[in-house]
Amino acid sequence: MLEQLQIGLEPAKIEALDALAQHSGRRREDLVAQALEDFLAIEQQNLDAIREGLDDLAAGRVTPHKEILPRIRAMRSPV
Repeated sequence: MLEQLQIGLEPAKIEALDALAQHSGRRREDLVAQALEDFLAIEQQNLDAIREGLDDLAAGRVTPHKEILPRIRAMRSPV
């Protein structure tokens, strides 16, 4: 079952949404739903990556900055 959600948008955003809907042949509601789905997926990926990094930090699976910098510099130096 779908729930209704009402949001307010600036007129310029409505115009852009309507133009995109007309150009793509899709309904504005479908475009907004797809945008929200994409946003939620990206945000979840970000949260997962942050959680993984924090877990690595807590478990000591990290390399100190002073060790990484020389490696990066060596990769950038011409041979």
